[in-house]
Amino acid sequence: MSVTTSPIRVALVGCGQIADAHLSQIRRIRFADPVAVCDVHPDLAYQAAVRFEVPAQFTSIDEMVETTRPDVVHLTTPAHTHAALTKKLLGLGCHVYVEKPFTLDAQESLDVLATAASVDKTVCVGHDQLFDPTWLTAKKWIQRGLIGDVRHLESVLGYPIDGKFGSLVASDSNHWVRKLPGGLFQNTISHPLYRITDLLNDSQPDITAHWRTRDDFDFPTELSVQMQGTKQTGSLTFSTDLPHQRITRVYGTDGTLDLDFDAQTLRLSRRTKLPGAFAKLEAPFQQFRNSCWNLRHNMWRFLKADIHYFAGMKTLFEEYYAHVQGRGPIPIEPDEIHRVALLMDRIFEHCRSRDDASENPMEDKSPQTSEAVSCL
Repeated sequence: MSVTTSPIRVALVGCGQIADAHLSQIRRIRFADPVAVCDVHPDLAYQAAVRFEVPAQFTSIDEMVETTRPDVVHLTTPAHTHAALTKKLLGLGCHVYVEKPFTLDAQESLDVLATAASVDKTVCVGHDQLFDPTWLTAKKWIQRGLIGDVRHLESVLGYPIDGKFGSLVASDSNHWVRKLPGGLFQNTISHPLYRITDLLNDSQPDITAHWRTRDDFDFPTELSVQMQGTKQTGSLTFSTDLPHQRITRVYGTDGTLDLDFDAQTLRLSRRTKLPGAFAKLEAPFQQFRNSCWNLRHNMWRFLKADIHYFAGMKTLFEEYYAHVQGRGPIPIEPDEIHRVALLMDRIFEHCRSRDDASENPMEDKSPQTSEAVSCL
C-alpha cells in the first residue's frame, strides 16, 4: 500500500443515532475530510449534513461514491444490512469501517473479509473501547507485569433498556434489533465480549451461555456467559436490571485491575507485602493511592479537554485512516473480527440449545448429545 499524507476523504452511510458519534469524532481528526453523508431517508441525510457541516448529502450509495470519491466509508446502518452494503462499497473501491456488530453471523463475516481481500481493500469494525484511554493504560500496566499473568476476566454491561434506543426496542416487537439472531444482545455484546477476547489467548474457548427474560418484557433481556480456555477463563454479564455501566475486572497471578469506562478510572489491587495486621493498613493505602492517581489523571485530562465519551472511537478512526494511508498497521486484524463473530454465534446457539432442552425435558440426555451441545 502506497504512503500518502494528503487528507483522507471520509463518507458515511446511515444517518441514525450512532452516526452522530461517528461524525463528531471524524471532525476532530485533523487529517480527515468528511465529504458526504448518505441515507435512504433524505431528511436524515440533510440534518446530519447540516449539523456536522458535511458538504454533500445523498440517498444513493452509487451516486455518492461516484460524485465524491471517498477513501473510507463508515457504515452505520442496522446490523442486518452490514454484509451486503460492505461488499457493495468494497466493490465500488472504498475501504469500509463497519459499526458493530460486524455482520449477522460468522459466515457473513468470512464472506465480507474474503471480498475485501479480493479487491485489495480493508475493513475495520467498531471495537472502539479497545482504544479508550483507560483500556490502553490498563494494557500497559498488564504488559509491565503489575498483576502478573492474566488468569480470569469479568466483563459487565448494564444496559439502559429505558434509554432512548432501548425503549424503542422494548416497545416495538417489529424493531430490527428484535429480529437479529441474537436479539438485543447481538446489537450490543460485542463491546463486553471483545474486552475479554483482547486478553484471552484461546482462539475458541469452551462456552456455556444462558439468556432469560425479565417479567416485564417479552424477549430475552439478561445474558450470562462463561468461557473456559486452556489457562484463562472469562465471564460476561449483560443485564437490563443493573445500572448503566461498562466495567471490566482483570485477575492476574499477582493482583487485579478494575476498569470503569464511564468514570474513566483504574483501580490496581496487588498482593500485600506487610505482615499480619500491617497488611490491613497497606491494602487501604493502595486504594488511597489509586484514588489520588485517578483524580490527578482525570483532572489533567479535563484541563486539556481530553475527556470524551467516544475518545476510543476517535483513536480507532485515526489508526485505521493511517493504515489506509499506508502509515501504520491495521488496528484490528481480520482474524480477530471473525473470531468475535464466531464466538457470538456460539453464545447464541448455546442459549437456544438450552431453551430447546427446557422445552423438551424428556429429550435424550446421553453423553454424546451433551458433548455435541457443549461444542457448539
